[in-house]
Amino acid sequence: MASDDRAGDGPTASESLESPLCSFDESGFFQQLVANTSEGLLTVDEESTIVFANPAIEDILGYSPAALIGSSKMTVIPERLESAHADGLETYLRTGERQIDWDGIELPAVHEDGHEVPVLVSIREHTHEGQRLFTGLFRDISDRKARERRFEAVFDNTYQFTGLLEPDGTILEVNETALSFGDLELDDVVGEPVWETAWFQLRDAARETAIEGVERARQGELFRDELRVQGADRTALIDFSIRPITDRNGEIQLLVSEGRDVTALKLRERHLRVLHRLLRHNLRNDLNIINGFAETLRSAVENDTHREYAAEIAATSSALIDTTETAKQLADATLDEERTRTAIDVRDILETVVADLRTQYPASSITVSESVDATIAADSRLNTVLEEVIQNAIVHAEDSDPTVEISVSNVDADTVGVRVFDTGPGIPASDRTGIFNDEQITQVRHGNGLGLWLASLIVDDYGGDLDYEPRSDGTGSCVTVCLPRAQFP
Repeated sequence: MASDDRAGDGPTASESLESPLCSFDESGFFQQLVANTSEGLLTVDEESTIVFANPAIEDILGYSPAALIGSSKMTVIPERLESAHADGLETYLRTGERQIDWDGIELPAVHEDGHEVPVLVSIREHTHEGQRLFTGLFRDISDRKARERRFEAVFDNTYQFTGLLEPDGTILEVNETALSFGDLELDDVVGEPVWETAWFQLRDAARETAIEGVERARQGELFRDELRVQGADRTALIDFSIRPITDRNGEIQLLVSEGRDVTALKLRERHLRVLHRLLRHNLRNDLNIINGFAETLRSAVENDTHREYAAEIAATSSALIDTTETAKQLADATLDEERTRTAIDVRDILETVVADLRTQYPASSITVSESVDATIAADSRLNTVLEEVIQNAIVHAEDSDPTVEISVSNVDADTVGVRVFDTGPGIPASDRTGIFNDEQITQVRHGNGLGLWLASLIVDDYGGDLDYEPRSDGTGSCVTVCLPRAQFP
């Protein structure tokens, strides 16, 4: 290889590279440079014959330089592209018009063992001893293409509506889920501001929300809101978000928009709120009336049998009133999204709960045998969790004076465990379904009480879980409330 002999009066390529700081043999320097570069170099003449190949080409394509020199460049070109390459060179030699981007184009090249290697090729023309030559610099982009394929697989196979945007909100890419929802093609939306696309034309509020989201994200914020979008054959309520993607210097390069279809979730939430009102008002009020009449009957009737019937009605209605209260708390735990969590020491809450339960169940023995520092991120619902678990151990004991032992210990470095040991018969397998495991609830396998369900739901919201196991000595069982330690700054 040599510098361009047609450079005119200006400095030659080699002259422009000369260093004023040191002298060296120019020929030897460039030979070492070419030999040690990690990019492959192939030089061909006007007949497409390879006249030079550097050692790095073997790392990329498997061919030794000696095996390539003297052969046609078609050796490394897939058969299906040979005519295109030949026509491109012929057109350039005849007209000077380039058919591809010489500064960098992604092309497949054929490896010596027959598989194709994705490469980025840049091309330069030069002359040597009057011969017109073309040198291609080959860079292996296999790893990058593999990453792109993995990204595309995730991008297109998620159930969420996902898009990539310029910082000004112009769409660059949209996944198949979003396109299918709107019965759109990629060309219908690429290059358009996201708020001008068909999805956001249902209401002005949708367009305005998208505009606000882009503006907030381009300022470095995460934007999130709910809005209704238009599909091809239905509308959908989505949990909509736009977040910025920055480079290493913190400069915003792209925006990612996401939309999770929450239409069915919101419908179920409305149904739950209706049931919540039914349990809280209608059913509870009717049970209070039944309970009141039953108590009146028990006091008024003289027949012992009838008095027992009235007492049973009163007791059953009272139990059902308690159940509706637990169901109310269950609904509150599900529907209330405004709770603020703070750093709470589990031991303080446990002390209060144990004192209350000792008052309610004076015949029981409740002891806390071990206690470690246990600060977690929680709210007032933690009282309910501990009360339900400990009370469950008391009321289901076979003895009239049940014994419950409690310890607060480390499950691991990041998790606190409140262990509640009892001496009862244990929780039946059917009652553990869905609470202490992921088994499917059926008409046969399900729990009868709501207390542990409530505790499980709250603990799950905290990021923890409930564990159950029989005691090793066979004298009862242990329920462990596992809670993550607080991660406040």
